[in-house]
Amino acid sequence: MELDDLRDYTNQKNAYMIHSGISVLTVTPNRVTAQAVIGPTSLNVNGGLHGGVYFTLADAASGVLCRADGRKYVTECADIRFLKGAREGTIVATAILLHRGRRSCVVQVDITDEDGVRLALFTANFACVGDDYHK
Repeated sequence: MELDDLRDYTNQKNAYMIHSGISVLTVTPNRVTAQAVIGPTSLNVNGGLHGGVYFTLADAASGVLCRADGRKYVTECADIRFLKGAREGTIVATAILLHRGRRSCVVQVDITDEDGVRLALFTANFACVGDDYHK
């Protein structure tokens, strides 16, 4: 499957991403960008963007990046550092491949606001669990 097909497949078939308002913008073998539009259901009780939205966006972008090699992956462990809050607009995740091995992937994600201000930093390890991600 071509990388544009992976982007389109993910945007159309990943029910949780669709539910969360996340869309993948670009996919290359070493980088993925994705975004989430902040809406009323994205906010916590204090009116700020819920931490789960940051995490979900970063995990989704990372998972797509891992699958760019045509194999299935699951998140093994992940860490997020919240640096600054957001309340409205769009947040963007830029996932960068740090390591790809036979059985694992390591990805780092910068989450920024529309002005490029870093809001969170995410790192995750993924385990390869199969050869065909779309089955």
